[in-house]
Amino acid sequence: MNMRLDLALLIIVPVMIAFGQFLFKMAGRNVSGNMGKDLWSIAFDPYFIAAGTLYAFASFLWVIALSRIDLSKAYPFMASGFIIVPILGYFLLNETLTLNYFIGVSLIFAGIVVIYL
Repeated sequence: MNMRLDLALLIIVPVMIAFGQFLFKMAGRNVSGNMGKDLWSIAFDPYFIAAGTLYAFASFLWVIALSRIDLSKAYPFMASGFIIVPILGYFLLNETLTLNYFIGVSLIFAGIVVIYL
C-alpha cells in the first residue's frame, strides 16, 4: 500500500466535507422559515449545489480510502471536520472560537494521533 496516498485521502476527504459544510451554511443564509419555499430555493441555491457536488466527489474518494485502509483507522480522521469547520467559520464568517473549542481540538487531534499510530 502507498502510505502517502492513504494519508492524503484521509486528510483530503474531511477537508472537502468541511468546505461542503461551510457551503451549506452559506446556502442557509436565505432560509426564510417557510418550509415549502425554503426547500425550493435551497435546491437551486449555487452554494447548495456546490456543497452537494463537493460531498459527492468526497464520497467517491472516501470509498477509495476505505478500500485501502481499515475503517477503525480511517474513520477517526472524519473528526477533523470538527476542527476545520469552526476555523472556516472564524475566518470567513467572523464566528467566535472559545477556549473550550481549543481544548476540544486538542483532544480530537490527540485521539487521531493515538488511533492512527
